[in-house]
Amino acid sequence: MTAVGVGTLCNDVAWPRSAAVYEEGVAESRAKYPLTAGMPRNVMPCAAWPYEPREAPVRITGRGPSDILLVQNERDVATPLSGARKLREAFGRRAVMVTVNSTGHDAYLANGNECGDRTVSHYLATGERPARDVYCR
Repeated sequence: MTAVGVGTLCNDVAWPRSAAVYEEGVAESRAKYPLTAGMPRNVMPCAAWPYEPREAPVRITGRGPSDILLVQNERDVATPLSGARKLREAFGRRAVMVTVNSTGHDAYLANGNECGDRTVSHYLATGERPARDVYCR
């Protein structure tokens, strides 16, 4: 992660300072996701970040602009599908989600999924979202 990424991530929310919190998270992740051995839940530089966030986290609701397109790989260990589904639910009818049957963190123009690439490209070129959530095999 770059310094800019760390600064952005660490200023988003107040992170736990206790190593025990991270140890518990790693143990839980190791049991649930043995392939990553708990890495995504390990101690981040943010645990020692010396600053408090300047702004409160933005509350996501069903109110606001209705032109949101979420794009998510089915098997993304950095941002799991379960979290994307929760975000999709929080946005309500404001958003449509494209779920791509692929692995990794990059879902657009990164894995050769024609359906996902076509759907996102159409949205970027026209601003038109699909009428409903899309699953791209």
